[in-house]
Amino acid sequence: MTKKCWPVVAGALLAVVSSALAFDTKWHADATRIAMEQNGFSADARLLCQFENYLTDYFSGGNAKVFNPMPAEMKQGLGPGLQNVDDADVARLHFDALTSEDQVEFQWRVLEANTRTALVKWAVDPSVKSGYRPVVLMTVLGASLHAIQDFYSHSNWLRKVASVGGAAPLWFEVPEAERRTLDVKTGWYPDGTKTTVLYHREENKDATGRPLNPQAFEIATRASVDWVRRIMAATPDVPWDTLKTWRAQPANLNGSWLRNADASFITTTSILADHWDGMTPAKNVFAPEPQRNKNMAQQALGLTMKVYSQNVALGGASTPSPHWVGFTIYHVERDLARGLYLQDTRR
Repeated sequence: MTKKCWPVVAGALLAVVSSALAFDTKWHADATRIAMEQNGFSADARLLCQFENYLTDYFSGGNAKVFNPMPAEMKQGLGPGLQNVDDADVARLHFDALTSEDQVEFQWRVLEANTRTALVKWAVDPSVKSGYRPVVLMTVLGASLHAIQDFYSHSNWLRKVASVGGAAPLWFEVPEAERRTLDVKTGWYPDGTKTTVLYHREENKDATGRPLNPQAFEIATRASVDWVRRIMAATPDVPWDTLKTWRAQPANLNGSWLRNADASFITTTSILADHWDGMTPAKNVFAPEPQRNKNMAQQALGLTMKVYSQNVALGGASTPSPHWVGFTIYHVERDLARGLYLQDTRR
């Protein structure tokens, strides 16, 4: 990719991010950080999981029924691996458009089974380069966490189980027989006018200022801690001790990409797409003034794109950094999405 491509690709990146609807990036990142810290993961392992959680939003832009098509120039500009990610697979990982308790029950059951199966598979799959295995496994964990967090932001669960003076229970803390009396469903996207449908605009708690945003973040965080603990206990053959102490080093193919370019990519693209914490964030990242904050994010994104383009150019790399490979080379999204609902239709 030549230098002349940077502005075009940056614009395409933002178009994709702005079309993805979920907890905004700040909330996903904070819930994931807390979940990883409380389960004993290193700072680098936590950041890696946050990055994979974010890519779940990033790649959710192409399903024709739900999101705008992913710009072709973005896929072509950042390497051939991006062209093979099925956006519909990743779009299934947001708990959207589930219109009945039966569908919600099914989605939870299949997502948990798929997550366990994918972790066991990729822990031993011989096609994975040794340096990439932690990235692939953390992609499974981060993407599944994204779905868990979105359930609490996109569903009417909080309204159904809210109790005075106590924390709302997690999904797994309510017996199935009781859950089936609650008429739980999730917001439909895109928004419409049918009176019988719960729409995303009515129910989402994705950003500061949205009704029940603090409560949704609190329960999504507890659910994230519980999910990581639950999944680790269910997959003892996965090398969790190694993953917990993982560090990004040149010796394991990671260099400084994770802590610099990848971390910057998360923040800058989210800010420029008003996807960091809604249109009026409670706190800006780079500067207090909104426009200055965006100007600084744009400058930082330009530096990130230079690093990514150089990496792609070196040896014909198929992804912007090694931390994209879970989606762009090994396609864990296919394993996680198998059988899940999207737009009221199972795959």
